[in-house]
Formats: sequence, structure tokens, C-alpha cells
Amino acid sequence: MEDRSQGAITTETHPYLEQELAAASRLIRDYCRWHVAPVMQVQHVRRGLGRESVWLRAMQIKSVDSVTVDGTDWDAGLLDRVRVDPDVGWTSIQGRDVNVTFTAGYDPVPESIVSLTLQVAARALGSPLGFVREQAGGVAVTHTQIGFNQAGGVLLLPAEESGLDEYRIGRLP
Repeated sequence: MEDRSQGAITTETHPYLEQELAAASRLIRDYCRWHVAPVMQVQHVRRGLGRESVWLRAMQIKSVDSVTVDGTDWDAGLLDRVRVDPDVGWTSIQGRDVNVTFTAGYDPVPESIVSLTLQVAARALGSPLGFVREQAGGVAVTHTQIGFNQAGGVLLLPAEESGLDEYRIGRLP
């Protein structure tokens, strides 16, 4: 953040910088509906009434590490036959009671996501008390605003959401 803000935002001048960066990261993950980065192991559990195909809530799926279907652990031979669309998470796994451990995520973190995380955190730090404007005599300072009399905060603007859409997974009907 210090480099991006040319020294204006540091951990010394903004003691809540780490919390705002964490909040911005969480916001991005929530919008994308999966963890995005780093590459990590994820557990997927599905309990259903019917035998259905399994959809893993992730993109950039690197591997399927273990599968248990209807109480039966799959051996290496069955795991080798699992088909996964790494970009959208559809698999060839079917069952009612399914437990899948898989590895997914971006490495390195895409530059656009790093930049957006810093941007959202900086906007939140720009109006920490929710003020949009301060005035003393003839001198006025306007803080970060996202709309008329709305202070900036940890939120995504429509243009930022559009930039994240390529990392966002869809919803099933």
C-alpha cells in the first residue's frame, strides 16, 4: 500500500490498514463466491436426495485429492478417472452423499485483484469516520464519496464488480 499511495498510506499513519486490506479481500472473495487465491485445499460436502453431478465452487482447480461417495472412499484408480472442468468446477462425480477434497486457486494472485484490493482499502481509509466533507471557515476538505453524501467504505462499485466478473463463479438453478 505504501508504494501504491506514494508513501501517503503506511501502517504507521493508518493503524487499521491491515484490517481494511483483510476486509477488502473478504469482500472480493464474497463477490466472487470462492476464495480465488492462494492455491489451497478445499473441502466440498454435498448431501442430497437424488444422485446428482457434483459442482465444485471454484475456478482454477488444480487437482481432486480425495473423494468419498455414499460412504465409499475412492482409490487412486477412480480418482484418476475424475473429470473436472477447471474453469467452472463441473465434475464427473455423482452421488447423494459426497465429500470431495480438491486444490484450487490462483498463484500468483492476478494483478487486477491485487490492485482492486488496494483500491478498496484505500477508499475505506479515506473516510474512516464516515465524513464526506469538513469545513472550517473558507477551507473545505471533501473525503472519499461513492455517491451524494455517501462516504466511501469497504464496498465494491459497479465498475469494480465488472472487473471481477471473470473470477466470479455462477449460481446453480
